[in-house]
Amino acid sequence: MKINKKTTICFGIFFVLFLTTVGNAAAILEEGTRTRIVSNEGNQTSLDIYGDRIVWVDDRNDEGQTDYWDLYLGHDGNLDIYMYDLSTSTESQITSNNSTQFKPAIYEDRIVWQDNRNGNLDIYMYDLSTSTETQITESGSNQSEPAIYEDKIVWQDDRNGNLDIYLYDLSTSTETRITTNESNQSEPAIYGDKIVWVAEVPIDDPELAPYSYLTVYNAICVYNLSTSTETQLSPGVRMWNPSIYGNKIVWEQEDAVGNEHMINTYDLSTSTGSLIAYERAGSADIYEDRIVWTQDLWDFRDHVFMYNISTSTKTELTSEGVHELGSGRSPAIYGDRIVWLPPGGGIYMFTLASAGSPADDSSREAGTETQITTNGSEQTNPAIYGDRIVWMDSRTGNYVDQSGHHYGGLDIYMYNLSTHNEIQITNDSSNKKLPAIYEDIIVWGESGSTNHEVYVYNISTSNKTKIADDVYYPVIYKDRIVWSINDIYLYNLSTSVKTPISTDTSYDDYPAIYEDLIVWTDSRNGNLDIYMYNVSTSTETRITTNDSIQRLPAIYEDRIVWEDKRNGNWDIYMYDLSTSTETRITTNEFNQGYPAIYGDRIVWVDDRSNRRDIYMYNLSTSKETRITVNGSVKVGFESEDDTWGSKEGKPSIYGDRIVWEDIRNGNADIYMFTLASAEGPELPVADISANITSGYSPLSVQFTAPSENTTEWNWDFGDGATSVSYTHLTLPTKR
Repeated sequence: MKINKKTTICFGIFFVLFLTTVGNAAAILEEGTRTRIVSNEGNQTSLDIYGDRIVWVDDRNDEGQTDYWDLYLGHDGNLDIYMYDLSTSTESQITSNNSTQFKPAIYEDRIVWQDNRNGNLDIYMYDLSTSTETQITESGSNQSEPAIYEDKIVWQDDRNGNLDIYLYDLSTSTETRITTNESNQSEPAIYGDKIVWVAEVPIDDPELAPYSYLTVYNAICVYNLSTSTETQLSPGVRMWNPSIYGNKIVWEQEDAVGNEHMINTYDLSTSTGSLIAYERAGSADIYEDRIVWTQDLWDFRDHVFMYNISTSTKTELTSEGVHELGSGRSPAIYGDRIVWLPPGGGIYMFTLASAGSPADDSSREAGTETQITTNGSEQTNPAIYGDRIVWMDSRTGNYVDQSGHHYGGLDIYMYNLSTHNEIQITNDSSNKKLPAIYEDIIVWGESGSTNHEVYVYNISTSNKTKIADDVYYPVIYKDRIVWSINDIYLYNLSTSVKTPISTDTSYDDYPAIYEDLIVWTDSRNGNLDIYMYNVSTSTETRITTNDSIQRLPAIYEDRIVWEDKRNGNWDIYMYDLSTSTETRITTNEFNQGYPAIYGDRIVWVDDRSNRRDIYMYNLSTSKETRITVNGSVKVGFESEDDTWGSKEGKPSIYGDRIVWEDIRNGNADIYMFTLASAEGPELPVADISANITSGYSPLSVQFTAPSENTTEWNWDFGDGATSVSYTHLTLPTKR
């Protein structure tokens, strides 16, 4: 092997003085389509993709599923390689040996991985075209971290007492040792005739070491098979996980003091480097001009980002969904497809819109969208009744953000659609939560200095009254208010009497009411079910009997809707009391939640388009339509293990109007959609003018009517003359 000292690149100096920095600027959401590839209950990791084929490691056949980190801590169980073919929509188990197969890589029909079936780690290969498995290495030492390109397989190998890079050529059945020095070379990647890896570089001067215990740096090395020359990029504190496509290399690296993880790239053809992401970034992969990686934005979850080198644009692929924070790890990219691992198991694939992927096939509902609030603070949790919309508003808070908008305190505001007036209902220091409205009465929960309280406000009398202590999140129908505090309670405004509704020892929450019927989420059976109480008959009924999670019910007349996790994702279900039948409303594989119902219409929040939008189902027409297309609907989140969830952000519907909170403007605003069925023809507005308004007879006058909302005209001048033209010329006989 020849090492060309003259081609060693002074990347460190270049990095300090001339590095192009992409940084952590906010990224827009990438346009495309998200698909769930795998949804079984096992753990998946170590993804790779080539063409229509996705490969990964799966523990579904292991006795007791493996924690993600166990895979890196000497786990000695049954991990298998699986593959999914997008062209045939079929999943295949590649390995069936009762040992650990890990780190798969794929190129065309060949899959390689590391395998411990022989007591050490060997490299194995499976040829899809011949359905044959081949053991590539047999040295008795450990060979791991394989990569493949065309007929060449590379890996790291400890047979010499350190880690070296080796290559196996399938076309000649020959094995070649690529590195021969005594330090460690690891994590190889290959593209064309170039192999890259991470090398350990001794620190000659200890005073240059950032830490006294650090005796080596890392460096990215490139080996050209055509010229047998090795090129070393200048070293850094720690580097790992290099990937190569063409002349472009991407890797992960710590900063000079070892505090932050960043993504770097280097173009061998131009000898230029770029910092793609800085701070809590990792898992980089590259295809052509696109780099994907994960990054924690100090929100304790990993976002999947993509950077397009040719356009210098950064976009995010993981947007927040329904009951899903939008996390992802271990992304891999091929062409217009990016795959990653979401929290809780499974595999997601994102197909970029540039690939011509089909748009959401649900038609958009006809109607008009209106922005109700324009204040730059936070307006959330709207409710609507008739012409009135109420919500929580932070504009009077004690704190001011960098844009000058207030936050930190919550008041109740109302907007009257008939008068176009906005009214501040409350104005004091306590926080108000989740208002509800029925006719002239607004009800909300309020956190005072010591406890939670329920207040009602009468719009017609402007009177505010406290009706209960130690409760939160009330709802209202006519003169009845219900709330939960471990159990469900009913309060009658007419009689000021409070009545317990659910009296079992379990925890109950999320009540809703219509006429004499109260529904809620109930935990008495060990899961969450929907229960109902009929006030007029004093009878309680269990609505759901599935042993999964059913929660957040809403009710209108004889129909109850809720969100349901029996299918592995969140779906909307409905129960019809008049027919005693349960119906699954949504069948999409992603999450649908936060349902609301009015008449024949059910609305909910849906993340099938990789973003949160409002959808609607019309029971009378059995038709599903899309209400919003911005993907900016805001909802509340629970923690990953919180079974109960959150009702904050739930849309509200009354008649032909739907309201929700929306973050398209950078803050939370209230938006409304009015269905076209509510929008009758606008009345014409007369606007008649004349070119001459006085004079002596005979006089020629040109009349014009540029009136609003007008489709036809009918002139009558009182002297028998008529016209149906837009303009009319007449010769009056009088002044």
